[in-house]
Amino acid sequence: MAQSLKELPDNLRAILENTKPIETTINGRLPLFVLPISGSLSSLPDGQAEKVLNDLAKRGIGYSVNWNHGSFEASLKEGLRIGKIQQRLGRMVSVHATGCLYSFFNGTDKTQHIDADGKPFAETSFGGTMGCPFTLEHRIPVIRQRVEAFLKQYKAAGIGVDFIFADWEIDGPIEWNGAWASSKRCRRCREHVPDIKDFRSFQTKLREVRSQLQREAFGDNVTRYFPEALVGNYGVNPHNGYRYWYDYFERETPGAPALSDQRARYREWNHEFEPCGYTFAMPVVYTWYRTFGWYDFEPKDYRWFYNMMLVTSNAGQHTSQQTPIIPFVHWHTTAPPDNPDPSVEQFSKENYQELLWHMLLRGHDTFFLWCTGRELATEIQLVHEVYRESLQYSGFIDRGVPVQFDVPSKPSPVVSGLRLGNRVLARRTDFGTRTGNETLTLAGGGEVSVAAKRGMQILTVEKKPRHPGILKDHNGKLRFPIGFYEFPGNKEELQRMAQSGINLVRCSNRASLDSAHAQGMMGWVPLSVQQGVTPGLRKQIETLRNHPALAVWEGPDEIVWTFTAYSFLKERAGFTREDWNNQIPKAVNYAKKEGDKVITKMNEGIRLVQELDERNLPFWVNEAADSDVKYIRDYIDSIDITGCDYYAVRKAGTDLQSIGRLVDRWDAIGRGKPVWMVLQGFSWHKVKAGRKRLYPSYHQSRFMAYDAIAHGARGIFHWGTQTIDDPLFRESLY
Repeated sequence: MAQSLKELPDNLRAILENTKPIETTINGRLPLFVLPISGSLSSLPDGQAEKVLNDLAKRGIGYSVNWNHGSFEASLKEGLRIGKIQQRLGRMVSVHATGCLYSFFNGTDKTQHIDADGKPFAETSFGGTMGCPFTLEHRIPVIRQRVEAFLKQYKAAGIGVDFIFADWEIDGPIEWNGAWASSKRCRRCREHVPDIKDFRSFQTKLREVRSQLQREAFGDNVTRYFPEALVGNYGVNPHNGYRYWYDYFERETPGAPALSDQRARYREWNHEFEPCGYTFAMPVVYTWYRTFGWYDFEPKDYRWFYNMMLVTSNAGQHTSQQTPIIPFVHWHTTAPPDNPDPSVEQFSKENYQELLWHMLLRGHDTFFLWCTGRELATEIQLVHEVYRESLQYSGFIDRGVPVQFDVPSKPSPVVSGLRLGNRVLARRTDFGTRTGNETLTLAGGGEVSVAAKRGMQILTVEKKPRHPGILKDHNGKLRFPIGFYEFPGNKEELQRMAQSGINLVRCSNRASLDSAHAQGMMGWVPLSVQQGVTPGLRKQIETLRNHPALAVWEGPDEIVWTFTAYSFLKERAGFTREDWNNQIPKAVNYAKKEGDKVITKMNEGIRLVQELDERNLPFWVNEAADSDVKYIRDYIDSIDITGCDYYAVRKAGTDLQSIGRLVDRWDAIGRGKPVWMVLQGFSWHKVKAGRKRLYPSYHQSRFMAYDAIAHGARGIFHWGTQTIDDPLFRESLY
C-alpha cells in the first residue's frame, strides 16, 4: 500500500494518507467532494484508477473529471474512461465543467462597452478584460456548444452525468467594483437600463442577463440531456436577499445599498438560483480574511464563526429541503494580502469543526473542499473527520428538518438541530459565559432543552398537542366536529343538515363559507399544500383566513397513498398495490423519490399557512387507513389533526370492528394528536364498478361512530353522501 501511494499524484496521496475508511455505508448520502483532486487520475492506468476510486469510495469521497473544450478529445476520452468505471462500480459520475464556461467576455471589441463617442472600452476593475453585459447574446451558443459536445458523447456512450459543477466567477455581467461606473459611461448600457443611476435597477438587469447565460449554456443544457443530474455553480444558492461575504476579487461599490453590522456591510443580492436552472445549491463558507476585521467579538473565534454561520443559515433557511446544499468550505484564512495584519488570528481547528457540524444541522448535505495543495493534508483531515462521523446520523441528515437558523449577535451559546419525528439531533457550541440549558421552541409544537456540553445530543421533544381537536365556533362555543364532505346545492338541504346537528362542512370558497355561516355551521377548506409555496396558495389563504365560519384547514386527501398504493400507479409508474405491499424495489424506489418531493413541498406549504394565518387554525390531513407510517412521520409534526377514512360495510364482507382499531393506530402514529375519522356515507356500488349495492344500516352507522368516539376520536365525518340514491339511508344519517 505504501509503495502504491508513492506512485500517486501528490493531491491524491495527501487525501488517502490523511483520511480513514468509513465504518458504515453512506446509505444514499452524497459523498464528500474535494476540488484539488479533480482530474488527477488522468495519468493512471485503468486498474490503478479503479483501485483509487474504490479507496476514495471507502472513505466516502467522490471524484470528478475535468471537461476542457480546449483539449476536447483528450478530456472527453478521460471523462468516458472514468465515467465507465464509476458507473460500473455504482459511484456518482461527477464532472468539473469550469473549463467549458470561460469566457463569455472574450476580449474582442464586440463585447466591450461603447462610450459617448462610439469608441469601445473595457472594464478592467476585476483584474481582466471584461465589457458590456448587453453584448453577450452571441456568446451563448458558443459556450453552450462546448458543454453540449461533452453531454452528447456521454449520452451516446450510455454514461449518465450524476453531478456536474462549475467555479464560474470572474466573467459575465458583474455589478461590483468599477462595473457600475463603467456602465454609466456606456451608451448601450444606458439604453438597456434607463434608470441606471439606481443601483438596484442596474443590479437586477445584470443578474437577469447573468442568470440567462448560466441557464442556457449550463443549467438547462445539462438537465435537457440528464434530467436527474445535480448541476450547480460556485456561490449560487437561495438566500434572504443579502450576501454576507466578498470574494477575493470583489470590493464594495460606492452608493450601493447595504445592511450594516458593526463594520460589515452586507450587500443586497438578487435571487438567481432558480433563474439559472440549477438543481443543487452551492454556497461558499470560507474564512475570508477581511471578515475578521468587521467585528469586535471576543473570543476572536466568534468573528469567524458568526460570519460563516450567517452564510450557512442563509442558505439552509431558504433552500427547499428537496434541493441538496453542497457548500464550498475552507479553513485556512482565505485570500490574505501579501503582508497580512498579524492581529488576524487563524480560526481554531476545534471551532471550525464545530461550524461544520452546525452546517449539517442547518440543512447542508455534505461538503465541497477547496484549498491549495500545501493546505490539503490539514484541510482534508478536518472536514473528513466530521463527514465520516456524521454518517452515523444519516437518517437525521437525510430526512430531518432544521429547528434553528438564528445566529446570536454576540458571543453566546449556538444551538442547531434536525428534527425527525419526536426526536432532535442537536449540537451546542458555547461562546461567552452562559452555561445553563438552552430551550428551543420548535415549529409544529414542542420544545427541547439542550445542555451545555460538546458533541451530539439526541433529545426527545417535550410536546403537548397544539390543538385538542374539539372546535370553537364563531361564538366561542366548543363543538365536537360532526362533518360532511358534501356541500348541498340548495339552502334548504344545508339548513336541514344544520338542524340535525351537522356542524362542519367542506367549503371551496368564500361563498360556501358564507352559506355555512348563515346556518350557524363551520367550514373547512382544502389546500393544495403538496404543490409547495405557490402564488395560488398564498392568495387562497389570504382571501379566506379571516372568515368567521372558517374553522379548519385541510391538506391533500390520502396523500401518502398517491405515491405508494393507489390503483392508478399501475399506469403511471408501472407497479400495483400488491407490488407495494410486497415492497418490490421498483415500488419502493418510486415511493422514496416521489414521497421526498411531495412531502418536502407539503411541509413548506403548511409552514406558509401557519405564517399567514393569524388565528392559528388547526391543520388536518386525512389519510387512507393503511398509509405508510414512514412517510406520515415525515409531515406529522407540521399538522395538528390526523386520522383516516375507512368504509367498512361491503357486500363481500363487513368489518365494523376495524374502526376502533384504526383510531388506535392513528393515535399512535400521531403521538397523541387528535384523530378525526371519516366514515361511510355511501354504498360501494355507487363509487366502484362491479360492487354490489349495500348501504350501512342505521345501527351499523351508529356503531361505527360510537366505536370511534369510544376509542378517542375527536371528530366524526361522512364521505360519499353526494352519491346516495336511497333516501332512507340519508334519513338514517340525519
